[in-house]
Amino acid sequence: MFKFKIFEIPEGKSERKLQLNAGDFELGEVKLKTGTIDIEFNRALHFIQTKLAINIIVELICDRSLDEFDFDIIQNYEILFKEEKIEESADHNGSIRNMDISTQQINIEQDVLDTILVSLPAKKLHPRFLDEDGNPIDFLNQRFGEINEDQEGDAIDPRWEALKDLKK
Repeated sequence: MFKFKIFEIPEGKSERKLQLNAGDFELGEVKLKTGTIDIEFNRALHFIQTKLAINIIVELICDRSLDEFDFDIIQNYEILFKEEKIEESADHNGSIRNMDISTQQINIEQDVLDTILVSLPAKKLHPRFLDEDGNPIDFLNQRFGEINEDQEGDAIDPRWEALKDLKK
């Protein structure tokens, strides 16, 4: 699915669209639901420039509640396949790869996989735990009960006072 024969790519610009479904490739703990990858090829005599527009939906498990939720990944990535032997490199925007002359194919699978995995959030939070701006809602600093403002210093949760009474 992600391998293209060089002789099948026409000279100049051309486009392909890949439709992805669940199970098309392994993402580890992340489940691929559906998506598309729009590929724009620009083939010249000694190189093939490949621009990817990745638009997929994956299913993640919330780190806080263990609920499943859908996460959209929309990412652009560029790969330059060169005919002469070069040192391969990659960053978050694109990569430079050697063209495999012996098999007459280019393979974009690893670049697609890496782009998807790098786009995943470090903290997988269900959207109900995020505010309008996408920032996590602070839940560790919640206070319960009425706050007695007459006391100096920090207000003490009234439940602690009830527990102290039980201890006596």
